[in-house]
Amino acid sequence: MRTSFFIGLGALAMAMLLELVLQCLPVADGLRLQPSDARMPLSRYLPRQDYVYSYGWGLDNARHGVTNRQGYANSPDFSERPEVLVLGNSFVESLMLDRRDSLQGQLSLFLGGAVLAAASSGNTLADTLEMARYHVPLLHPRTVVLLIDSGSMNHLLQPTTRGHSQFEESAGGVRVMHNAYVESRLKQLVSRSALVRYVYYNLKLPDWIASSWRTDGKSLPAPAPDLQATHAARARVLEYYLSQLKAVQGSAGMRYIFVIDGERGLLYDARRGKPSWQDDNRQFLIAQLERHGFPVLDMQPVFARHWAAQRERLDFAPMDGHWNKVAHGLAAQQLLPLLGVSAGSRLSM
Repeated sequence: MRTSFFIGLGALAMAMLLELVLQCLPVADGLRLQPSDARMPLSRYLPRQDYVYSYGWGLDNARHGVTNRQGYANSPDFSERPEVLVLGNSFVESLMLDRRDSLQGQLSLFLGGAVLAAASSGNTLADTLEMARYHVPLLHPRTVVLLIDSGSMNHLLQPTTRGHSQFEESAGGVRVMHNAYVESRLKQLVSRSALVRYVYYNLKLPDWIASSWRTDGKSLPAPAPDLQATHAARARVLEYYLSQLKAVQGSAGMRYIFVIDGERGLLYDARRGKPSWQDDNRQFLIAQLERHGFPVLDMQPVFARHWAAQRERLDFAPMDGHWNKVAHGLAAQQLLPLLGVSAGSRLSM
């Protein structure tokens, strides 16, 4: 009994020591979200929120930042009639980069700062539609840039997490449904602990446990998908998404430009690399965008040329598959001609 007591006391003392040490280190703090519901179906962080980003047990790539007045990271406060509004998920949010190194930051150098970004980690294509519906009529941007990565298409037909939106099909057709979010008091309490945040965000212990459970033979194998039915549903949902984007009322002559991520894993090592895009999702998406008349910036040939010439990585893999500043810079360079701006000049404001 006494031995157990001293073991417990020692464990508590160690936890307290770790807490004190980690409070002084750049532990990822996990941005707190604003509540969301069907009336305000946007995933946004608390406004003016200081945050720390780092990755892995070694707290790599530590970054400090603050969200803007609207609750988005790596964007100035929103003002009406920007040249460009960039929409997307964590690839646009880019917590692992300073703003100047992000796509929107690079574009701002040439567009006089008139570039805004609305993005949140975990955003789906349905989320980008809701953001366009809400922000475009208020801001009236000249151009809306949407960055689409593999996850946006791979999870197109899947349920989403709290705070995000998803597409659902019914007898009446396709619609967008929002999974409401309200922060629990328990999360508010435990997130004050640097040790808890370190275990959850840096070590990603819950993800490791879930992955171990799926691969230890206890979980049931997923049934083989009906590809014909899946492809048909994919086509209906994407048709709805693109049609609804066109229906969003913006400024006169406003246009969308889609930036499509490439297969970076296969680019580095075609034999051992694993594709990130499932099935023919990338080719299908590009084909549908072109059929609807949307300008498309396919980053695959851009990345391939850069890798062949420079052998310079475009992401933080294997730790983190998000774009690094090289990839963001390449995308910005390729977007400039589509925006009517040359790399050697600035837009007159």
